[in-house]
Amino acid sequence: MDAEDTPNRFERAGLAGLRLGLKAAPLLLEAMGAAVLLKKVVDDNPSFAEKLGALDNKLFWFEAIDLDKGFYLRIEERAIKVELHSATRPDVTMKGNVGVLVDLFLGRVDPDTVFFSRRLEITGDTSVAIHFKNILAALD
Repeated sequence: MDAEDTPNRFERAGLAGLRLGLKAAPLLLEAMGAAVLLKKVVDDNPSFAEKLGALDNKLFWFEAIDLDKGFYLRIEERAIKVELHSATRPDVTMKGNVGVLVDLFLGRVDPDTVFFSRRLEITGDTSVAIHFKNILAALD
């Protein structure tokens, strides 16, 4: 086994464990985990919150298709809020496997690459989706 294969093998094993845990976890626990992850992203990227201002009052639906679960993400006053339910129709919907969604929020994958490779499905308001995608693409 090459040294290059080791991180990928461990990463795949970790993702499999994450997927199993999330599949069994209650939705509230998942939403709390998503909120913690997103807070870390914002804290680690100070310009991120500033850029969110252009998306104020926008609602996103993120769905992990391999788990058949999802959550709403609302942007208010340059902050991200995770919600379990919404009476409002989302401005943008993004669907993909949980690994793709996590990598997207951590800035580990290029949003265009996962979209054009069909690992991420994006529907809704195109201008809002493109602006959010550009913010994610600029993550460190």
